[in-house]
This record gives sequence, C-alpha cells and structure tokens, in this order.
Amino acid sequence: MKKYIYITLTALVLLLSVYYYWENRYVELQPVILAETEYTRRITFFDNDLYKFAKPNEVSPSYYKNIKRVLNDSRVDYIEENGIIYVRNKFLNDMNMVWNYTTRATSTKYFEQERESDSLYLIRIEKRTDSQKRIIESILKTIKADSIKFHRRLRK
Repeated sequence: MKKYIYITLTALVLLLSVYYYWENRYVELQPVILAETEYTRRITFFDNDLYKFAKPNEVSPSYYKNIKRVLNDSRVDYIEENGIIYVRNKFLNDMNMVWNYTTRATSTKYFEQERESDSLYLIRIEKRTDSQKRIIESILKTIKADSIKFHRRLRK
C-alpha cells in the first residue's frame, strides 16, 4: 500500500515540476494579429481563437524596434539574445494580451500618450521637489533660530 502512495506522490511531483518548467521556460516572442480582418459573428469558446501568430511580413518593422519599450513599460520579464526577444511561455498563453502589446508597439497614439504622461510626471516631480525644498529650508531656518536662542540662554 505504501508503495502505491509513494509512486503516486512521485508521479504527481514529477508532473507538477514538468508543468512548472514548461510554463516558465523562455520562448521567442512572436507578434499576434487578429485571425480575421473582417470580423464575422460566431460562437467563440476561447479568446485565443480570435488571434493568430503573425509572420514577419505581416507586422510593421517598427514593431521590432519598439516592443522592448512596451515590455519594459508593462514590466514583463524578457531576455534579448542576438536581437531576438524571449519571454516566458505562460506569457504567450494569453494571446489577447500579446495582441495588445503588438498594437501598442506599432501605434503612434500609445507613444504620444506615453510622452505626455512622462512630461506630466516630470512636472509633478518638479513641483514635489520644489515643495520639499521649501519645507527643508523652513526647517533649517527654525533649527538655526532655535539654536541661536538656545546658545543665548546658555550664555546667561
């Protein structure tokens, strides 16, 4: 009886470790496009049925230049070797998300919004640092004034 339990547990651990390896291995990132250019209403069981992996000539050349920026902005782990980007296999399971990143990498609107948000962020940071400088200066003035008063009291 114990033999069957050990065999079952060993098989279960082995299967889980293979699954973990399979999901976390790095595979080449491929752009995703819509499967049909003209959408026809149909019953869809899985979102991935709406998308397909694109061939290199089906995607704009700007995709390959901009995808690293999009992945960095989205905080996706990737590895670049010899100009090829590798992502975890579980990342490619959600083709809707990969399609979203593909359209971002080829969209001027996305990068215009990023530029605007970056400039707004810099303005906020500048205002924050200015207010921090004012607070620190007022603290320094009060410390100096208090130390002068303190030293005067000590002399008396």
